[in-house]
Order: sequence, then structure tokens, then C-alpha cells
Amino acid sequence: MGRKRNQGKARKAAKAKAREEAEEESRNDNDNESTSGQHQPLAALMEQVENNYENKCLHGVDIDRLSMADVICVEFAKAFQKIFYHAADGGMNVPDCLQSAHNATLDKFAEVWNDSAKMEIAISLLLCIGTDHFLEDNFDHARDCATIARYLEEYIAVLLKQTQALMNWPKINEVYDADLHTLVKLFRKRIPCCCLDEKYEEVKSTPKMGYCFNPDCPIPCGYVERSKTMYCSRCRNVTYCSPECQRTHWPRHKPLCDMKAAVKAEFDAKQQNA
Repeated sequence: MGRKRNQGKARKAAKAKAREEAEEESRNDNDNESTSGQHQPLAALMEQVENNYENKCLHGVDIDRLSMADVICVEFAKAFQKIFYHAADGGMNVPDCLQSAHNATLDKFAEVWNDSAKMEIAISLLLCIGTDHFLEDNFDHARDCATIARYLEEYIAVLLKQTQALMNWPKINEVYDADLHTLVKLFRKRIPCCCLDEKYEEVKSTPKMGYCFNPDCPIPCGYVERSKTMYCSRCRNVTYCSPECQRTHWPRHKPLCDMKAAVKAEFDAKQQNA
């Protein structure tokens, strides 16, 4: 499911500081809610829209259509993101960060995990926030929002709508350390507005980067132009920069590949017989 990527001490420290500030702000908000005897995340979100987003695009989030029943989607997105941040700061790799946040929110937010419509509301909120981060050149937080949104999209496809057999971990991993071309394209493809068109024009000539999943890859950090990567043809769940790296990694990859290939074969057989 991928391997740990070295994010760099400076980036990690900057992200940790930003998260501490965000959590402090959240604690202050919670104190205010406790003082007033209310806990209404949706109302707070709507107030934020009125105060801070006047005449600004919400990138596809339709506040008018949200009901109090959708408050849980807001709470879910906030809780998942907070746990993901803590796991990342603790040194976990991307899949483990996502799985940690998944497990920690599974019981409390079962209503969201079992409802694709509610999950899609949470995704739209993350895309809205991430787009604003990108427009503010806060690319690390934009990547975080995009990574979580991409994971939730894969969850919907595999577990809820059952339109694909396996989570596409190479695509999820790519987002966490995405180059700006990949990042802006992900947001731009998913939001109905043209807010990122100018940013896209600025970075569209930047090569898209991918990963070699061989931990012993001679390329620093395994970064390689995506056009030069190749999928494992059996499971299509890992990518490599060369046949040599694929052969080197095969003894370690084989058990996982066998399992995922079997899942994919079973899924394909069911699709053919449906």
C-alpha cells in the first residue's frame, strides 16, 4: 500500500505549526459554542460564508441545499482531517494515516461511511477548502485536502458503489506529494467553477510526477515523471520507474500482488456474470 515518503523537516515543522494554530482556533470556537450552549457546525459554516465568503465562490458547495441533517458531514470531514494530521505528524506513511483516520471515525460517523450522498457532501467541503488553500498558495494544506478527498472517492467506488475492485493507491499517494500541475488539475476537474483556470495556465507545462514503489529505487525519493512509470500488470496497484525496479521489488510485492490480483479477478468475474 505504498511506502513512507520523506517530507523534509522544514515542511513537517511548518505543517505542524499551522495545524497547532488551526487546532487552537478550533478550541476557541468550541469554547464559544459551549458558552452559548450550542454546537452547530453547519450554522458556523454558514456564518463563515456570510462573513468571510461574501461575493466569493464556494467552488460547488451549495450552502442553501445543506440541511441540519448534513451537519454530520461537516463534523466528519473535520474529525477525519484532524486525525490524519496527527498521524502524519507522527511519521506514518500516507496509507496508514488514512487508515488511522478511517478506523477512528468509523463508529461515530457510520452514517456517513454507509451513505455515498453524505460522503460526497464531505468531499465537496474538502474540495472547497482545498481550492481556497491552493488559491492562497498554501499548497501543503491543499494537498492534504486533496489526499483525503481522493481516498474517500476511492472508498465510494470500491465499497459503496462497487464500480471497481480495489483502491487505487498509486493515485492516492501521488496526491499527497503532488506537483502543482497534478494538484490543480485534480481540483479543477472536480469543481464546477473556473476559479483555478488561471492557476492551471501557470503550471500546466510542469511535468506530472509519479512514484517508483521499489524502496531501493536509485532515483532520489522514488520521484519520476509519471509518463515514465509503469503499473504492475497483475494488480495495477503499484508503479515503477523501470523493469529493473519492478524485478527488484517483486519478492516483496508478490504476496500482496497475489491477493489483490485474486480480488480483481473475482470482481471481474462477477461483473461479467451480472
